[in-house]
This record gives sequence, C-alpha cells and structure tokens, in this order.
Amino acid sequence: MLRKVAERVLVVIFGLLIAILLAETAVRLLYIHLPMGLQIALRDVKVVPFSDSHLAPPSLWQADTDYQTIVRPGAIDSLQAGSPSVTFHVTSYAWWGGRVGFRSPQPQDGNVQAVALGDSFTFCFTELSDCWVTLVSQRTGLPISNLGQPVTGSTSHARLYDDFVAKPDLKLAQPRLVLWEFYGNDFNDDYGLAALDGTARTPPLAQSAPPPASGAIAKWLRENSALYVIAGSLLRGKQAGVDEFVDPDQVALDGLDLWFGQSYIRDAFDLSQPRNLEGVGLSEQAILWTRARVEKNGGNFVVLVFPAKEEVYRPLTEPVMGKAAVDAIAAPRLSLLEFCAAQKLNCLDLLPILSPWADDRQQIYYPTDPHLNALGNHVIAEAIGDFLQRRGLLGFTF
Repeated sequence: MLRKVAERVLVVIFGLLIAILLAETAVRLLYIHLPMGLQIALRDVKVVPFSDSHLAPPSLWQADTDYQTIVRPGAIDSLQAGSPSVTFHVTSYAWWGGRVGFRSPQPQDGNVQAVALGDSFTFCFTELSDCWVTLVSQRTGLPISNLGQPVTGSTSHARLYDDFVAKPDLKLAQPRLVLWEFYGNDFNDDYGLAALDGTARTPPLAQSAPPPASGAIAKWLRENSALYVIAGSLLRGKQAGVDEFVDPDQVALDGLDLWFGQSYIRDAFDLSQPRNLEGVGLSEQAILWTRARVEKNGGNFVVLVFPAKEEVYRPLTEPVMGKAAVDAIAAPRLSLLEFCAAQKLNCLDLLPILSPWADDRQQIYYPTDPHLNALGNHVIAEAIGDFLQRRGLLGFTF
C-alpha cells in the first residue's frame, strides 16, 4: 500500500517537474511576445540556467554617485537593450584612463574640438551610424565627440564637461562648439543625482511597491526561473522599475504604431512636484556654469531642446490622455525655452521640426519606447546642421 502511494507521489512530482520545465521553456521562447511589463520584469532571467546569456542583454550602464549613471568602458560591439523592443550595438571608450565609457574615442591629439553632452537622447538608442551626433558631424564636417550618458541630467553633463573636456590640469585646447541636449526629465534626473549624493533639499517620494525578496536563493531564482519572477510580479502587484515604464495607451493609424502615457514620463515631467522644481534650479545653474566656461574660452554653446513623444504626436495623444496631461508633459520644455530667452542662450526647439513628420503619420519614435528611432535622428540631424549654419556657429576653422 505504502509503496503504491509512494509511486503515485513520485509520478505526481515527476509530472510537476516536467510541467515546470515546459512552462519555463515556453516563457523563454515567447518572451518577445509577452506584455511589456513582463518583458521588463524578466529581462535579467537567463536564457538557460547557469549560463551567462539573459533574455535581454545586460546593460552597460550603472548607477554612479558622481554622474548618476555611467557607461562601462571597454565594450566592443556589445548588444544593448534600451528597452525590451529596442536593441543596438555599443562600443565604449575610456577617456584619460577614467571609469566612464563614451561612444566616441578619445581624440588622438588629446584635444576635443566639438562635443555633444546629454542623456540617452545624445547617447542614442540606435546604431552609432544613425545617431544624430554622428550625422551632424558628417553633415558639417566637424569632429563632434559624443559624451552622452543614459539616465543623466544637466548637473551630470556639467560635471562630465568639467572632468573630461575642460580638464584645466591637462591644459587642453578647449572646444569651439558644445551641443547641450535637454529632455524633459532632466529636472527630475538632476534631483535624482542630488538625492544620490546627499545634497537634495526635497525628501524623496516613499516607495509604494514592496521590494523583491533578498538573499542568495531569491537572487538565484530571479536570475534562473522565469516562473518565480512572474509569480513574484503577480504577488507584489505594481513594481518600481517595471510598471512605470509600461505605456498604457496605444494609437495605431495609417501604419503608425504609437504607445504612450507611461507613468514615469508623467511623474518625471511634472513641475508641480517639489523634487522636479528643485531640479529646475539645478539644471539652470549647470547650464549657465557650462555656458560661461565655454564662452570664456571663445567657444559657442548651443542648447538642443528635445520634446517628448506625447507632445510631438499631440493630435493623437491628447484625445486619449487629455489636454491637461499633455500640457504637463510639455511644461519642462516650455520652462527651458523661457530660460533660454531670458538668458539669451542659443537654443533650438526641436518640436517644430518633428511635428510635421508626426502629422504625416511618420514613425519617428519607437512604438513602445520614448526615444527617437533612426528616422527621427536623421530628421533632427538635418535641422541641427541647418541651425548651426544659419546662426553662423560653423564660421570657424578646426
């Protein structure tokens, strides 16, 4: 009797193990077809347990107390995932033996002649050949070094300029042109860096979602079991770093596929929040400080103001999100343009450049990612090159 019971138990256990194995395999095979929230949650799960390959390529960028986020140097044609639906290759170079990796190599003569500073919109979530920095360099004939770093704000960009370009201790020739990219979450990122290094005045928001379980076993399961990650996602509900990056709204029209309205964009752009307002002052201070350094050395300082997808496609997004929501996303861009006018900065607003393409139902942003795709990068590169020529900012010899 006991033997038969034991045999049945073993059969059940064996069946469960087979079912689990099949389910783990099915999740991995169907990964790219899963809902975006699950794709993000599962990105660190290994394709095969005990291997080094993950469902999404491991990110080259990591948190840093000096710059908020830095790219690791030394990567060679590394496949990166800006989001589960967007992949591209990155080669990263160290400058002056530093710990930050850039998409442009250190100049052979040691002098930076022109530079682009910014976040992921300057780093570009595209192949390097399709990045606007590369295209503007080709269009104008200027050797523009791309120092973009994902998940950074204006304070970080000013520090990167000071540490890797100005470098008074090396007595380098200073760049004659600095392109400074601004995106609406820069205010939020500037506050984030201040919170990270302990200088923020505004208390951080309380974390609403419970953190995942810690410990060696839990960590192993998160890396090797897709079912464990899915179960944890269902039990915990909303997860920080996952749900906030999932677009809830979609418009599909005339071949255009547009997802938008993620809560991260709404929160990071919201100028009614004290932390973002603190970031406004930090951004403005960083811009003025860098402009003064550049112009003191005879260079030209240009601010490129990038709009959000929701604002560029306003005729499609506003009927879904509402005018107030899109206006709130537009607020940081408008705030920066007012600052540009008050401080007499050379600023280019890219919204009027991109909007006609959006009105024509052209896919200039990725469908499920907030970044410009290759076409969008080509569109703004042409406009930036024309702007530099019209303003006489190319009238010097390199």
